[in-house]
Formats: sequence, C-alpha cells, structure tokens
Amino acid sequence: MNEKVKEAIAKANMKFGEKVRSGDAEGLASLYTEDTVLLPPNSARVVGRKGTKEFWGSAFRDMGVRDASLKTEELVGSGDTYTEMGSYTLMLRPTEQEAVEDKGKYVVVWKQTDEGWKLHRDIWNSDHPAPK
Repeated sequence: MNEKVKEAIAKANMKFGEKVRSGDAEGLASLYTEDTVLLPPNSARVVGRKGTKEFWGSAFRDMGVRDASLKTEELVGSGDTYTEMGSYTLMLRPTEQEAVEDKGKYVVVWKQTDEGWKLHRDIWNSDHPAPK
C-alpha cells in the first residue's frame, strides 16, 4: 500500500467533512474530478462537477445534511487509480424537524489529477431501510 496515497485520501476525506459542515457545495464539488459520477441512493446518477455542486447544494438545503464522517476500511489500487471502501455517518437536520443520524457504507474510485487525488466515482447507501 502506498502510504502517501493513503494519507492524501485521508486528508481529502477530512476536507469532505469540513465542506459538509460548512454547507459549501462548491467547495465539496471541487473535491471531485471534472467528469465525476455520483450514484446516490434513491436517485438518478449525477454527472460532472456542476451536477455534483447542485446535488450537494440540494442535500444541504432540502435534506438538511449538516455533518459527514467517513471511515476508510479498505483501500486498494495502484498508479493513478485507487478504490476505497468504507463506512459513513451523516447528520441530517431537515427544517423544523429533529436531527437524524444516518449510517451506511460507500465505495469511491479515486483518481490522481493535476490538482491531487479527487473522487471520481462515488456510490453510497444507508444501513437503514429505505423511506416509505
């Protein structure tokens, strides 16, 4: 395992949480590649940084996403592509509702770019049953 890659991805995951806590959709989107693809649960795929910015902006506004914590459980790869599998905890506080904690798992394909390591493909799903 390349320790420099592991450290870079750990730092990027910390930045991810910081951007979520600050509600910075544009900053969060900048952590992704230009041609990224998000595969969110119960939703259509999201393509590109612009779509990613819109997705996270909506998540902050409509779902009340307020915090994110990511924990890497496996990191494999070589060269300019690594795949991370992990678990997450999200804090959701929709308007005029009580806070809700969501826990789940994710897989991210990371790509080395001129700007550093970026999320290239991102899929996640909750450990909780889908809403009815």
